[in-house]
Amino acid sequence: MKYPLIKLALLSSFLWISGVHAEWSLQSGESSLHFVSIKKDTIGEIHSFKKLEGKIADSGEFQFSIQLGAVETNIPIRNERMNEFLFEIAKFPLASGSGKVDMGEIQKLPVGSVKTMKVPVTIELHGKSVQKEVMLQAAKLSAEKLWVVTAAPFLIDAAEFDLTSGVDKLRELAVLPNIAQAVPVSVSLMFVSNTKKMK
Repeated sequence: MKYPLIKLALLSSFLWISGVHAEWSLQSGESSLHFVSIKKDTIGEIHSFKKLEGKIADSGEFQFSIQLGAVETNIPIRNERMNEFLFEIAKFPLASGSGKVDMGEIQKLPVGSVKTMKVPVTIELHGKSVQKEVMLQAAKLSAEKLWVVTAAPFLIDAAEFDLTSGVDKLRELAVLPNIAQAVPVSVSLMFVSNTKKMK
């Protein structure tokens, strides 16, 4: 009679464990996305976005979004011009990225360890969808905290997202000889686990 009871107890434990799911939520205040613009061939400037949202499901599927209207270039008139002529936020208020990582491998990481991975990321921007291979590093800061950063910047090319005319308009308004059509992008994303038990 003992063995059926042991089997029943083990089955109950398995069902409880398998019913626990963790979704990782992006902490906007601890995260950042930066891009670098080059003008006049030699002048580089760092810009960022203030509002990011995102999550990673326990399956490893992730998605994040950027409110383009929250671009910060440290020059208010340039922010306005980017919103109106480059991003055209009235029609395209958000940019987004999605893909999948191996959460099983990440969950196995000891606290304090880092895993480097090349991840296909689908980027939606200005009505266009482009997939890029992004080199990421995931650092497990604790059982509930995960830090994901770009191990190397990735490039956003204006032509890929039909942004060339917007870049040209910015160049014209700023009376510049040129503005680079491709910009390097880097991210630093902090995620916190929201463990929940299925009902």
